[in-house]
Amino acid sequence: MGVKASVPILVFLTFVMGTSEFMIMGILPDMARGLGVEYTMIGGLVSVYALSYAVFTPTISAFIGRFDRFRVLMATIILFLVSDVWTMVASGYVSIALSRVMTAATSGVMFSVAMAYAVDIVPREMRASTLAWMYAGFNISSIVGVPFGTVLSNIFGWRSVFVLIMAMSLLAILFSVFVLPRTSGPSEAVRGGGSLEMIRDPRVVAGFLITMFAFGGSYVVFTYITPILEDVIGFPDEYVGIGLMMFGIMCFISNLAAGKVSSHGGLRSGRAILLVQMVVMLLLPLSMTGAVTGFVLLMAVGLLMYITNSSVQMLLMDVAGRDYPGSLTLAASLNPTAFSVGIVLGSQVAGVIYDSTGPSELGYGAAVLVLVAMSLTVWVCRYCSRPGKGTSVT
Repeated sequence: MGVKASVPILVFLTFVMGTSEFMIMGILPDMARGLGVEYTMIGGLVSVYALSYAVFTPTISAFIGRFDRFRVLMATIILFLVSDVWTMVASGYVSIALSRVMTAATSGVMFSVAMAYAVDIVPREMRASTLAWMYAGFNISSIVGVPFGTVLSNIFGWRSVFVLIMAMSLLAILFSVFVLPRTSGPSEAVRGGGSLEMIRDPRVVAGFLITMFAFGGSYVVFTYITPILEDVIGFPDEYVGIGLMMFGIMCFISNLAAGKVSSHGGLRSGRAILLVQMVVMLLLPLSMTGAVTGFVLLMAVGLLMYITNSSVQMLLMDVAGRDYPGSLTLAASLNPTAFSVGIVLGSQVAGVIYDSTGPSELGYGAAVLVLVAMSLTVWVCRYCSRPGKGTSVT
């Protein structure tokens, strides 16, 4: 099989990972009832997953670069399958929480290896679009997986959702064995190390923080998108689901557009895009009195949510590929990790604002975080103008 056949398999892998991550959000009430625990306790699984992803993904990725990527990818898919089986058969909260820690760790490492794999096997001109499609796999899973998982849970019980994830994981293993090439570049151990040097590189630090603050800003709004739709904009209850689906579609388009931005200006274009995003956030509280304008700006938040994503990913991969080739897998893990940290940051900022002023003022807090991301983007573009520091996106 050729490279073109490999890309859909890698995208399918991200879809499976995203389904396992997002589906649980739609079945939390059923899990709480089934296990006989408080909803707030079972809801904590979302934070458990995000924090575990943030901690274990870069930690494990730093040590697996010496091994053959195909074998590591297959091993993580199998462990991912085992973790979902564990969640399905777990009988108590502690057991489920531990299983989600394992799922987060294996999912994060699998995604990092898959991205490093993609960079090795696809031509340079296809890298940005391939990485964008891999991130888009997560969006597809949130658009399709969450509502479908909710329906499946209501009919057959919440454990049936993990039967579906297990089936998709088995398909992913089968497709990978028959489609993916067995070589994905020389061993990183042979090519050298440099992990500690890489994570101290100002370009890498800036890239991580750009995603953390930009996505954290979006998540300030996204965390309370349902009360914004219901209580502020005034959406009838029966239309909230449609509003959420439309927001998910905007996020999907945002991911695909991110690949185009990465290929046409990268973070140089990202400076202007983040400025627009900040303006949208500032206008959002002012537009809440009008249902139409409020909804349009909310959709704009989704459309801009991932727009600099591929550019940051390419920045990290370019820096590692040229200056720290022994740390390519670790570099691939940093942007997804920054997303998880951004989720925690954004949700915490959102909680403070929501408790003090309500959902209508969330846009102001989001704008501050996006401003930090924009400032960092301006700085890293200037830094990369120095001799020997430039990348394809700066």
